[in-house]
Amino acid sequence: VMARLQPGRQQPRSRWAVVAAAVGSVAFPLLARLDATGFAVASAPCAPLAAPWQAPGAPLLRQAHTDVPSAGAAAGWRRARLTHVERRPRGISRDQPRTRLGVGPILLTCLALPNLGLLLSALLVWRGANVDVSDGDAMQASWASYAKRPTARMMALMAGAARVGFVALRARLAKDETKKKALHTRAGKQAVKELIRLGPTYVKLGQIISCRPDLVRDEYVEELKSLQDAVPSFSGKRAVKILEEELGKPVNELFSEFSEKPLAAASLGQVHKAVTLDGRVVAIKVQRDKLKEMYDLDLAQFDKVAGLLDKFNIGIEGAQKGWTEIFKEAKGILYREIDYKAEAENTQRFCKNFEKFPWIKVPAVLPELTNTHVLTMEYCPGTKISDLVALRKEGADLEMLSRNLAQAYLMQFCSMGFFNTDPHPGNLAVDTTYPGGRLIFYDFGQACELSDSQCDGILQVIQSIVDFDAKACVEAMDKLGALKEGADRSVVERTIENNFKTGKVKSKASRRKRELTEEEKNMKPPSQAETMKYLQLPPALAFVARAVTQLSGVGVMLDPEWEFIESVAPKVPELQMQRGKGLDYLAGQFFKSWTR
Repeated sequence: VMARLQPGRQQPRSRWAVVAAAVGSVAFPLLARLDATGFAVASAPCAPLAAPWQAPGAPLLRQAHTDVPSAGAAAGWRRARLTHVERRPRGISRDQPRTRLGVGPILLTCLALPNLGLLLSALLVWRGANVDVSDGDAMQASWASYAKRPTARMMALMAGAARVGFVALRARLAKDETKKKALHTRAGKQAVKELIRLGPTYVKLGQIISCRPDLVRDEYVEELKSLQDAVPSFSGKRAVKILEEELGKPVNELFSEFSEKPLAAASLGQVHKAVTLDGRVVAIKVQRDKLKEMYDLDLAQFDKVAGLLDKFNIGIEGAQKGWTEIFKEAKGILYREIDYKAEAENTQRFCKNFEKFPWIKVPAVLPELTNTHVLTMEYCPGTKISDLVALRKEGADLEMLSRNLAQAYLMQFCSMGFFNTDPHPGNLAVDTTYPGGRLIFYDFGQACELSDSQCDGILQVIQSIVDFDAKACVEAMDKLGALKEGADRSVVERTIENNFKTGKVKSKASRRKRELTEEEKNMKPPSQAETMKYLQLPPALAFVARAVTQLSGVGVMLDPEWEFIESVAPKVPELQMQRGKGLDYLAGQFFKSWTR
């Protein structure tokens, strides 16, 4: 029946719906057989179905028909013939009277409802796979409707998980490697569709996962990368309408030229090219409708998840409200991301921070054409950093770009104390007109600030890993706020020393400044539980970890041998000097070398 609803659809694709229908059909007689406590089904069509399912030695089922006397006028069920199922309890001989239970339509309905639920669920899951997510206006309307219908959003989430899960399960069970890869690719494509269908928050989640090949298979990473800059765009007419409403003038009074075709579309908005009245070429970022309402809905659900993680102490052993605090700060950053005035401020700050570095480009902002939902910036075209073929063809030095990217983030972490938390490939490009290539940073909606102590701590952690210095690493963790008050530092130090010794924590730039003593070599490390109870994760460090994770994905893409610490280690002494700690640093390095 389902296949006939869409004659052009391939039969194998409706197989899961058919299986679900078959399971529902089998469930009815199975439930009818569950009469161990004396319950029975009152339905004539059910009894023939129930009989074949009786196991050998099961209690005898026999039909007895009884007329229901009519007590008055016309109700259809009053003249119906009801079927009663008689059951002989165990241990009762055939000569003894049977117990007769007459049960009416209520139990029949109770048994039929699971069938109906299965069939409807299968139909919804099957039909949902056909929804077109390439129509940006339709998706925009769907996202806006979800803001008012949280139950529908939850149902869409569950149905989407089922659709992806079916294909992923088939891939996992497949024995042929070629078929397995094809099914994983198909599951990745379906995951992209489901994340787009659910809206901006889930698209952000997909963007993060696309930078983590260590978490999911390559087939999923390749498909999820499309979320970085290939989210469906809404129409140019809608963009013009938003612009005119936000800036209070017709578009022809604001710009001499305006292209209705977007340059790129992202989870929160899309970018259009235009020319100002005074002749400047600009890129205009126009925000999608109802973003705040969708964030309110999604982040409220994530609040509950964070509370459960803290309640059951999941993730950070011994932490108290760690996830709640992290998510509280994350929400602040996410809400600031949909305020384009805040993004304009971040962009201007980054532009000032990097104005003396010619190998980095940050677009200038036009404040007079910017408000909460519209951001107008200098037009800075470039080649996508993920388009390696084009970069090589245009003469870019990929290894140099990867090193420069790492050093740019080292300066953000340890010199400027202000960093972009979202360096995925969709937010990075390369100006190949500059010798070797110049990095272009886009999208400063997500940014985080670090204290001076945390800047020092990050710098010291890098140096301690290079030197295999566990004691210095513990001191750095204290500066970062990662040690709880009253923590036993010796326990943490022994754990770090063991990680250095076993190679769990290391870098290509690591070199031990002194040899371990026999006692240190034979030292038994503390258990993980014993160490973790002294540690905590400040919210700012969670965003540092996220930025480094996404940064690592880009760095390894440019240079398979890339490593963050190795790339930035030569720059550490210079930053130590800039922070006024050059003498202390040089003295410490000399002492470590002398005691080696």
